[in-house]
Formats: sequence, C-alpha cells, structure tokens
Amino acid sequence: MTQHRQVEEQALTWFVRLSDVEASEADWRAFGDWIAVSPAHRTAYDALEQVWVDLDDALAAEPVAPAVVPMTTVTPLRRAANDDARVSRRRVWLYPVVGVAAAAALTAGLWPQFMDRPLTYQTQDAPQTITLEDGSTVKLNRHSSLQVRFNDGRRQVALKDGEAAFDVAHDAGRPFTVEADGREVRVIGTAFNIVSHNDDFVIGVERGVVSVQPKSASAPVRLTAGQRLHQVGGDAVELGAVDADSVSSWSSGVLVYRDASITDISRDLSRYFDKPFTVAASARGLRFTGALRIADETTMLAQLRDFSPVTVERTPSEVRLSARVPG
Repeated sequence: MTQHRQVEEQALTWFVRLSDVEASEADWRAFGDWIAVSPAHRTAYDALEQVWVDLDDALAAEPVAPAVVPMTTVTPLRRAANDDARVSRRRVWLYPVVGVAAAAALTAGLWPQFMDRPLTYQTQDAPQTITLEDGSTVKLNRHSSLQVRFNDGRRQVALKDGEAAFDVAHDAGRPFTVEADGREVRVIGTAFNIVSHNDDFVIGVERGVVSVQPKSASAPVRLTAGQRLHQVGGDAVELGAVDADSVSSWSSGVLVYRDASITDISRDLSRYFDKPFTVAASARGLRFTGALRIADETTMLAQLRDFSPVTVERTPSEVRLSARVPG
C-alpha cells in the first residue's frame, strides 16, 4: 500500500470515528495529534470532509428513495470539549450512517474527486524530506510550499513557492513534471534543484537531463548535469554552469557560492528568514565565492560580513547590505 493511500485510509477511519456523537475528548485529542504529524494528514482529512459536504448537498438537491439510502436525522458534528485541541472544528453537517453514505458517494462519483485532490506540503522554519509513492524524494526547504498529484499514469508536482531538491525515480512510462510559476520542468529520472520565489526562477541539474519550458519562450530548454537556468519573470533566460555536487548543498546545511553577486545572496537570505533584504548601490557589483553555514540570522549575517567586503545593518523588519569602506 502506498503512503498516500495509507493516509487516505487513516483519514477515513478518523472521519468515521469522529462522526459518532459518542466521540470522546480523548478521541479529539488523539485526532489532533494525528493531524499535527504531517500537512498531508490535514489535506487528506479536509478533502474527505469536503466530499461529505458535497454529498450532503447532492442528496438534499435530489432525494434518494428510502429503499436505496435510508434517511436519518442530519446531526451536526459535535465540537470537542477541550478548546485547545490542535485542530479546527468547523461546523459541517454529516450523515451518521457512514457505511451507506459511503456507498452512495462512490456511486455518485464523489469519491474519485477526493482521490484526485493533491497532497500539500508546507514548511516554516525547518526543511522537510518527502518520500513520494513512486520512490522519488523531495527535500523541501524552509518557507516553501509544494503540491503532489499522482494519477492516470502521471506524476505531477507544483512548487508553489520556495525551494526544493528533487531526486526522481526513473519511470519511462510516467514522466515527472514540476510546475513552478507558469514554467514546466519535465523529467524521467534525474536529480535537480528549483528555486521559485517572487518571480525569480532558478533550476540547477545535479544528475541526468531535464527539459524546462520558460515563460515567454517558444521552445523548451534542455539542461544536463552541471547546467543552470535563471529567469526573472518573463525576461530572457540566462544559462550558465553550476557545480553539480553543490546544486542542492543547502540540504546538507551549507550554502555554496561561486562568483555569486551579493544581490543573489541577499535574495537567498531574504527567503530563508522571510524578511526583506536590500542591497545598496555600493554593494551591487560585489561578488562572493565561498560557503555559508546555515544557521540563525545573526550567525549567517556574521559569516557574510566576515567572508565578504560588506557591512550589515539590521532592524526588526529588514536587513540592508552595503559595501565596506576601506580603513
């Protein structure tokens, strides 16, 4: 059984358990613990709950003969007794006869809608490693959001924001596609890293071959190991070389730069700390080669100041980088 299917079955079990008016406070606390384990749990439960809301609406609009679906009094899902349980208690209307309604949902074609909903992963201050049902792995950097949908022989991922390193399992019969801000990356089996944030898009290839369809481009661009593509908005595509071994160095706890502009580094740090970084005109021409160990904001800015000719001005709301004045 795939991980995705296991989560779906767990969500259905919880749904049935909590639809019972006798569900206890301990049940709700245990459910809150299950929801907190992974964003995929909340996504699966929310999707299933929506199916039942849709079913309720459908049955209300077109009553079913009692011989097929015995109707009973519609009862609101009871709120948990504890106010601090870690799950929202939206007031939705559900049919208590879960087995019968499940059969009706399958017949009505609503269950496939649930199965087709994407899994969503979102990180805050720490990265997350995700193992997909085909054996592919995704390392999702901090402050990033990803959606995954596998069906009908397709492997589809959408990087909504942030950065992710992909190691895709080879499957010639099911191409793997990544959508990022209107661009599509298509692969069969390879390893690569993507940044998509604030109209800035960067992809570097560690292993294998990828096909990238940039914005405002008439044809896709083919990249092999050690190549990098950068595009801002719909501007012209910039192609360059990258050290294949350091394409996703961030996943090992270090940011590696080779002749990178201070502006590029500031964009990375802004995304890491979810805070605006500005670069003074005096520093925009500066370049940096070296490595920054990923740590807290104070530590990383101290490294940048020690290893490059910049000064750092910090406020609670932003960081400003300027060229260091000699002497």
